[in-house]
Amino acid sequence: MPFLRGEISPPGDKSITHRALLFSSLVKGRVHIEHALLSGDTRSTAKALAKLGLSLNIDDQGAAATIDVVSPGIEKLRESILNESEMLQSTPINFDCGNSGTTTRLLAGLCAGLSGGVFRFDGDASLRSRDMSRILSPLQSMGCEVEYLGAQGYAPFQIKAKDLHSKDIDLKISSSQVSSALLLAGLVGVAQGGGRNCMTVSTPFTVRDHTFRLLKFMGANIEECGVNSYKVFSLASDLAPCRIVVPGDISSCAFFLSGAAVMPGSSLLLKGVGVNPGRILVMDTLARMGVSILKENSRLVCGEPVCDLHVQSTLGVRLRPCNIEAASIPSGIDEIPAIALAFAFADGRSVVSGAEELKHKESNRLRLIIENFANAGVRIEETSDGFFIEGSRTIAGGSFWRTNSDHRLAMLGMVASLAFERPLIIEEVDSAAVSYPGFSRDLAVLVNI
Repeated sequence: MPFLRGEISPPGDKSITHRALLFSSLVKGRVHIEHALLSGDTRSTAKALAKLGLSLNIDDQGAAATIDVVSPGIEKLRESILNESEMLQSTPINFDCGNSGTTTRLLAGLCAGLSGGVFRFDGDASLRSRDMSRILSPLQSMGCEVEYLGAQGYAPFQIKAKDLHSKDIDLKISSSQVSSALLLAGLVGVAQGGGRNCMTVSTPFTVRDHTFRLLKFMGANIEECGVNSYKVFSLASDLAPCRIVVPGDISSCAFFLSGAAVMPGSSLLLKGVGVNPGRILVMDTLARMGVSILKENSRLVCGEPVCDLHVQSTLGVRLRPCNIEAASIPSGIDEIPAIALAFAFADGRSVVSGAEELKHKESNRLRLIIENFANAGVRIEETSDGFFIEGSRTIAGGSFWRTNSDHRLAMLGMVASLAFERPLIIEEVDSAAVSYPGFSRDLAVLVNI
């Protein structure tokens, strides 16, 4: 079996890049964004901002781009959209969100607060299969008008933005995208005509708090008001120009971390990685399994905890099995595919439960994880909300690996193909560019045979 050795600087965090771009609309003036990820998803967000009237200057370095965004400020933005809407007799601004659920959901929250505007959202076939009612139903309860143009609850849909009324929302699901969209709507849309000027959004379990950290760093009036609960106050004035540095993406690192864990003799240094407390499930799980992961050079970057990660595997030592339960899933839902690879080589049974959300990603990831691993010779069985794996010292491989154009499944297949006895026949790998342009190149640099 080959092993992974060397060091890389992973691409900018996709979630934070989305937010840095979208939150630039709240600023009057220039926002300078460094180490941004330019991928299919974040390009969708950038194009949407241009449609809103923001100016973007992009130095395209792919996984470490520099972007300057110039915004007229939220009030001028609202005025220009309202004037354009009146001139064009409510002709909607059309957003093609491609494959990006983050673009769709967070942008819907922003646009819901731009009173008087009409906005139409659509995307590719994968996006049209993802539930948008979890965002749009609470926005409707705040006074936003929503019209579904196809299947109920899904894109394409149209928003007619109104003056929103404040409402404290206790979500039934733990979703960073949903809570972020509602906080954004509250920030730009509530109490425009007076009255209560704040709202609170709560989730059952802890989720990544990138929205809270970045808005706080940029000067917005937002505060923690309990466990998994945030209160945001409507903007009294535009935010000031600022510089944002995006840390490396822990979700992209997850495949290298798990790969190193199962390939004896591996030693990797992953530099400048964001280790948000709501994103470290893969690190915590691998550590419980016996993998050595050291955090070096820890610091805060624009409110986000960042460090260098040094991961090593020990020759001749099997990984311990491990269970992941529902309360932990929101801190690493995107990393479950990578974690499953480590489970496949553990010395015993590992269980994932409470992971139904995997069915509603870019693909039905739960189904594909089970199908692909089973075809490769892994002893894996599906449960109602997850799966369990009986680990093995070796896995045959040599099978066909379906991705359904899901970037996480493509990256997982490339790493698993190295760890299994025989290489996999992977359906496609181009989808990896959705979150990690250059993944196959970086992986090849680290492989030692």
